Amino acid sequence: MQDDTPYHDPGAYVYTTGLALEVAAIWHGIDVLERRGVSLDTIARRLSEDWETTVITLAMLGRRRP
Repeated sequence: MQDDTPYHDPGAYVYTTGLALEVAAIWHGIDVLERRGVSLDTIARRLSEDWETTVITLAMLGRRRP
């Protein structure tokens, strides 16, 4: 579930069971995985298999500092 802000707005939030995740952190998590060689197809497949777990993982990865 998303709030009413535009989908790609980095200031927006995505809501899971009990969590509000920043869209910017999710996008950053995707960037981190792409730099590590994970394809967008693989990320998309994981999202379709288990959206909530994948979004939480992406957000947490995106919030980490290098």
